[in-house]
Amino acid sequence: MKRTKRRDNIILFPFREEVASEFHVPAPSRRIIKRRRSRQGDLEAGERKKAGGTGLGVLGLIMSLLAFFMMPVALGISGFIVGYIAAMRGSGIGRWAMGLAVVAVVLPLFLRVLY
Repeated sequence: MKRTKRRDNIILFPFREEVASEFHVPAPSRRIIKRRRSRQGDLEAGERKKAGGTGLGVLGLIMSLLAFFMMPVALGISGFIVGYIAAMRGSGIGRWAMGLAVVAVVLPLFLRVLY
């Protein structure tokens, strides 16, 4: 009988056998593949949706900040609407724009009483 050679704790077998059945992983069913594809599509759509909301969120934030200095009602309401659209698209900046717009519109109403 032949002796097996040892190299770094790896035994090289003198015979050849097919071991594919032991290492074979069964392929996923079509239902699982469809679910994976739909999840990937949902994630990609969410990323696209979020990317579209970021630009609008920044625009709404700028409008809301400008509402503190000039035309609070016009820029505040516009900033709120643009911020709402951005928030619906998944942007957190849109929520900030909405909050600042509300403050920019309500604050002058309270301050006018003091003048």
